[in-house]
Amino acid sequence: MGKTIKSKDLAEMLGISPATVSMVINDRPGISDATRQMVLDKLKEVGYDFSAKQNKSQKNQMIYFAIYKAHGQVVSDTPFFLQLTEGIESQAKAYGCRLQITYIYDVANIRGDFPLIHSPECKGIIVLATEMDLATAQAFASLGCPIVFLDSYFEDIDADFVVINNEQAARHATRHLIEHGHKDIGYLHSKYHINNFSERKNGYHKALTTAGLPIHSSYEFKLTPATEDAYRELKELLDQHPDLPTAFFADNDNIAIAAIKAFKESGCRVPEDISITSIDDIPMCEFIDPPLTTMQVPKHQLGYLAVKRLVTNYDRKDHEIVKIEVKTRLIERESVR
Repeated sequence: MGKTIKSKDLAEMLGISPATVSMVINDRPGISDATRQMVLDKLKEVGYDFSAKQNKSQKNQMIYFAIYKAHGQVVSDTPFFLQLTEGIESQAKAYGCRLQITYIYDVANIRGDFPLIHSPECKGIIVLATEMDLATAQAFASLGCPIVFLDSYFEDIDADFVVINNEQAARHATRHLIEHGHKDIGYLHSKYHINNFSERKNGYHKALTTAGLPIHSSYEFKLTPATEDAYRELKELLDQHPDLPTAFFADNDNIAIAAIKAFKESGCRVPEDISITSIDDIPMCEFIDPPLTTMQVPKHQLGYLAVKRLVTNYDRKDHEIVKIEVKTRLIERESVR
């Protein structure tokens, strides 16, 4: 059987500190390769029982799920993000890992937010990057651990990304309006900058340009991407803007649901007077009047892929860097004439 030896005793044999020995045993960073190898060689020489440490680690493997909130106007306890989290939790469990959910509002002390990040039992971090900018993404990448960014892409970051194909989704949602005969199509756009929404704007523009239709900047209304605020803001805009197109594409379902309520209260029938499409397919889309035509995002699949990518490549130090884009599909209901 393997032997156990105290860090203090081994440190005395090698003329180093007990803390250095402990850091090597627990696979922590900050130790030179030469020192690390010296300690490992001595442990083998004295018959140290590595299997006990490995078995303990395997039973307690964990994954950090970092939910970053810059303003919380998009990332909140909505059905979209709850289903995304469920996908991550179920897949982590399938791999025998527990999930540690950590909310991050400021990256000034980011290393302190993940005390176990370099411990043997930690597989790494999945970062919900929806509200993230490049500087914040770079702060996460600087942790020097296995990491997968979820729901936002930064081409200057050398890491894996799992994202929605936002441009495709917006293009298809807008094209659905065009195929139903609409030629003047407005845009209900988020007033908060989110990479996803910028990509959706590109998709909306491409659909109109491809069809040879004009892009009316006067029909672009910037709203908070949360239902109650968007409803109030749109109601005020409608009082000042009686001239409307026959259809709108909205950045997300929250905005679209708010718009349906605001349009109806302002005397515009949906879809008889104004049609509307959006993206996400949250549960409420089925229950509003009329039910909302939207692009379905496979939320569980996004979480599943993020965990799979992190766990699969944990031991591959030279693994290829990939961007996984998940396609959406149209769910046709009754909000389009």
